[in-house]
Amino acid sequence: NAICYGRKGNYLSHVTSSPVKYSMKALVFDVRNYGAKGDGSTNDAAAFQAAWNAACEANGAAMVVPAGYTFLLQPITLNGNSCQSKIVVQIDGKIVAPNKSQWSSNGFQWILFSQMGKGIIIQGNGMIDGSGDSWWSSGDTPHKTFEVQALRIVDSSDVAILGIKVQNAHRMHIYIDNCQSVTIFNVTISSPGDSPNTDGVHLTHAQHVEIYSSNIAYGDDCVSIQTGTSDVKIHNVNCGPGHGFSIGGLGPDKSEAHVSDINVYDSTLSDALYGVRIKTWQDGTGSVNNVTLSGITVSNVHNPIIIDQNYCNGAHGCSGTTTNAVAISSVTYKGITGTYTVTPVSLDCSQYKACSDLTVSSINLTPSGSAKPDVVCNNAFGHVLTPTTPSLTNCLK
Repeated sequence: NAICYGRKGNYLSHVTSSPVKYSMKALVFDVRNYGAKGDGSTNDAAAFQAAWNAACEANGAAMVVPAGYTFLLQPITLNGNSCQSKIVVQIDGKIVAPNKSQWSSNGFQWILFSQMGKGIIIQGNGMIDGSGDSWWSSGDTPHKTFEVQALRIVDSSDVAILGIKVQNAHRMHIYIDNCQSVTIFNVTISSPGDSPNTDGVHLTHAQHVEIYSSNIAYGDDCVSIQTGTSDVKIHNVNCGPGHGFSIGGLGPDKSEAHVSDINVYDSTLSDALYGVRIKTWQDGTGSVNNVTLSGITVSNVHNPIIIDQNYCNGAHGCSGTTTNAVAISSVTYKGITGTYTVTPVSLDCSQYKACSDLTVSSINLTPSGSAKPDVVCNNAFGHVLTPTTPSLTNCLK
């Protein structure tokens, strides 16, 4: 009986800086009471599944991963379709993935939460460790086998991820897929700068998302924004190294993609390849519009501001005879300051569907070392509202 294992606790208000105040008490379902060993070597997936099933049967439940233990998990799917109410997953201990030689699945995620229609809060002071180093050290990049996402949430609404640390994912650390009303707050993501394709947060088909007060160190994109995503606010986020804030790549293989209403502000990027980037594939279709990038400080970033509307890595049938592009319009760059190491601004827009309604103001980017103040501007239309460093007066048409 699930209730026999439960006790009262205040886990719904555990994170005092949570954006939402909760007053109800929670029935607590500790994974150890369902057989989890927490010794770092026993597969505790069955115990986690049992604790989850019991918590779903109760109203106002918290599934607890206690501090002081290391729980090894083979790939697991926790489905919320039958949950009675919003559920809390309280992670104060450490959850680790098996290394490559022990991996038991050919799936695309390690920890998957799906169909959380009534909502989910994943919070605590604990850690999720994807053991990605066992894949990277063997030279086995994600594209050679399959792409494992560490923490994936799909087909859900009213999602909050608060306070936890996620590190060393095989590929994406936090993957939000077809979700609405998502909050990511006070989260730390950490992987080496040379770890392959390790996005911090990956958003696809996600709406009404806020990511803030978080630190993200990674090998690829800090936050990756993909097709079907709209109404996203990102602020007070520290990123680096890696590839910065990225919209795209959109439109591979002549597909249609749409992204809109993106606001990134009051954030920092250090030692990254890119700062704020919009990347679309040749011959894609669709649109990117209503994007605001403001109050962003960069330090030793190769290319702080970049639009690449002609992207092609040769693997998607790009022939050089492109006649279409994902339309990019209504993009505002304001208050982007700091140092660069290669090119401060590159707006490489398509001759077939030029970038339009770009607005630039209060840009102050100075070279670090011997970098030159050269800018790249192709088929970019808009307005420069204030003096900028480097000068962009002749950049926008």
